[in-house]
Amino acid sequence: MRRTKIVCTLGPSSTTLEDIHELAKAGMNVARINLSHGKREDRLKMLEIIRTLRKESLTISIMFDTKGAEIRTGEVEHPLPITKGQEVIFSPNRLENEKRTVISVNYSGFSQDVRETNRILLDNGEMIFDIVKINDDGTVTARSQNEGQIGSRRHITLPGADIDLPSLTQQDWDDIAFGAEQDVDYFSLSFIRRAEEIQEVRDFLTKHKSAARIITKIETKQAVANIAEIIAVSDGIMVARGDLGSDLPFEDLPSIQDEIVSRCHDAGVPVIVATHMLESMIEHPSPTRAEVTDVAHAAMTRSDATMLSGETANGKYPFKAVEAMDRILRKTESYLQRFPLSPVVGVRNDREARAEAAVSLAFATNATALLVFTKSGQTAREVSKFRPNVPVIALTNSTSTQYKLCLSYGVLPLVIPFSDPESTVHEGMRAAVESGTVSSGQNVVLLSDMQTKDAPVQSVQTRTLA
Repeated sequence: MRRTKIVCTLGPSSTTLEDIHELAKAGMNVARINLSHGKREDRLKMLEIIRTLRKESLTISIMFDTKGAEIRTGEVEHPLPITKGQEVIFSPNRLENEKRTVISVNYSGFSQDVRETNRILLDNGEMIFDIVKINDDGTVTARSQNEGQIGSRRHITLPGADIDLPSLTQQDWDDIAFGAEQDVDYFSLSFIRRAEEIQEVRDFLTKHKSAARIITKIETKQAVANIAEIIAVSDGIMVARGDLGSDLPFEDLPSIQDEIVSRCHDAGVPVIVATHMLESMIEHPSPTRAEVTDVAHAAMTRSDATMLSGETANGKYPFKAVEAMDRILRKTESYLQRFPLSPVVGVRNDREARAEAAVSLAFATNATALLVFTKSGQTAREVSKFRPNVPVIALTNSTSTQYKLCLSYGVLPLVIPFSDPESTVHEGMRAAVESGTVSSGQNVVLLSDMQTKDAPVQSVQTRTLA
């Protein structure tokens, strides 16, 4: 069983039932729907397909990724050619008599925020402009470092600047309300900078009677500065390295990534490493060796999940990309099994102490799995925090809980009926054997909040599978 989960972004290359089924067979655990692209009717079709596949016993979780407050270039009829060293004008307003190339922006406060940086980046640095002058009329003169073309709605980054825009737009709130209505499992929130913004979303979800979990994307210098507070109020973290690597010096990115992963481990919060993981596979059928090492590093640090973006959304080889990621993760995890380096994480309360004891017992008794009986999924997440060297089979009576465990490291969530405690334990053991993860006659460790005739409430015990 692969322990590191895979998040796949759906898009033009993966929209049909056959496509999404193939992604799931190749190893997808979570289907990400990027709300920056497409129409609502397209999203409804994707949701319907996933629900159909769920009826076929495929465990696929659904993530809505909000657009967030972005600065983008305007619409152009034809891409604007730019040469190296060329001076251009960035302007939020239409300019009639300007002879130089004008790049329109969708943000009236652009010239104010640009004062906090010395460069303008398009699409995570594909094109870079040095700021020459901030003009009194609200325009900005800049000089291109390289040649290229600027099409419509290109994403603009002002490295290090604290953009004076709300992190959540009205479109985001509408999309979150729609996702709550559709009972999606996760919302990943773009361009969040402070913990208070996450709490606003949580209050909104509570008001809309949604149990969706909140994944905070770390994309800005401000989010990194507030990382401890953000992790404390999040249900998960995504290290979104594209925008983050544009907002900070790129040489800082590896250490920041590892620090965030370590902090999430200690807090027991799932963490996703995302962006550019197998980027070359958008065009090519095999990854570069550097990309292989990048994915393997995420697995070596025991990140909960790795993510594919354009590779599966609009790439030429979406299924090969998932298969490649699956192969890399499995091979790296097999190495970790032979040379275990357990992360040092703190025990914060009695529940976590019990989870750590269960993991230690599984190791000491050479158990083949940990069976966790849980209604909300919290107990399974607590066990996952300590990164056991055996699978965590989470037994729940809730499909909602099952899908919300799809991001947790090493957790296989299964749905069983809950009845009296002893019958529930036997049903869980039967389901574990049927899953193929364990076999009859093997020893397992049970972690349960339910009273059985053999053990008290909140018990940790060993059993032999029938």
